[in-house]
Amino acid sequence: MGTKASWNYTVAPIVIASVCNLAIDDRKAKRDARRMNMEPADEFHKLSHHLHEHHYEGEKLARRMETWKSDTTVDAWRHARMYRCLDPLLTCFPGSRWLTVGDGRYGTDAHYLEQHGASAVATDISDTMLRRAQEDGYIREYRKENAEHLSFADNSFDFALCKEAYHHFPRPMLAVYEMLRVARLGIVLIEPDETPVIAPPRHLLKMLVKETLIRCGLRRLFHDRSTNIIDCGLNWYEEVGNFGFCISRREIERVAIALNFRHVAFRGINDSYIEGVENETASPDSALFRKIRDDIEKLDRQCRRGLSRSRPKLLIGIILKRQVDQSLRTALLDAEFEVRDLPRNPRADKQDERKSA
Repeated sequence: MGTKASWNYTVAPIVIASVCNLAIDDRKAKRDARRMNMEPADEFHKLSHHLHEHHYEGEKLARRMETWKSDTTVDAWRHARMYRCLDPLLTCFPGSRWLTVGDGRYGTDAHYLEQHGASAVATDISDTMLRRAQEDGYIREYRKENAEHLSFADNSFDFALCKEAYHHFPRPMLAVYEMLRVARLGIVLIEPDETPVIAPPRHLLKMLVKETLIRCGLRRLFHDRSTNIIDCGLNWYEEVGNFGFCISRREIERVAIALNFRHVAFRGINDSYIEGVENETASPDSALFRKIRDDIEKLDRQCRRGLSRSRPKLLIGIILKRQVDQSLRTALLDAEFEVRDLPRNPRADKQDERKSA
């Protein structure tokens, strides 16, 4: 009896407290979920900013940061393929000044630019890893910035780069216009591509059969009666809570035309990710490295043949604010970019003529 009473007075409170803590944690998780789903439309961007501001504070990402310093991993090889697409601009504008937006992943974007003769200011809504990158001597300069409301003056930089961060922004077009405001020569986006394409033949046949059955009065067989043959991509969300806001060629082109800019340039590039690339050395002996390369080569072949979705996974889009000279055009074409000359706004040109007269 005495032992039982002792257990009741000592262990029971601990058990009760543990259960209460679990209940509190569960309520907190449910409250956060409700907050995510019920946030008013004009307030959700604030929640998204808050979540991303604290995204890099976890211990898991802090450990992964050590791998981002290395340039010998499979992950570094993947990103170097994307960074090399910046070389035409770095070559034609030596010593240019760059702003990197959404570069909170240890400032790796700014690091590449600095290693290739440019100066760069790395920015992100979270400065957790940027601070450590500067302390480690990996980058020279950083600022904590919200991409949708940059604090820099107009034309403070030559170029602005946003690599694999645009799709995290709750209001990404605000970030694009802010980059265009602070960049004197142009901006570069490297993001998932959602340029509409015609669906694969199998899907076309499926939609043809579906449309035929619907026209024969059998629409009740289908819960989803869409027979769209244009693939515009899927809605997707990431763990941190953002919607995956991708880019397309036409979307970027329209932004440039509306502002009466001169040129845009595009290049598609395929990529593949497998868990563990951050810790694997990019060696011919690595099965993981060979798998990544084989996956990318397969995607490249499919794009060349017009198979699958027939568009690369990533789109590199450049908006150039000024006239492109022949040396830059040649450099971009040699790097497999498509350079598009944009139509001039005739009404705006007439207004300019009246002002000059």
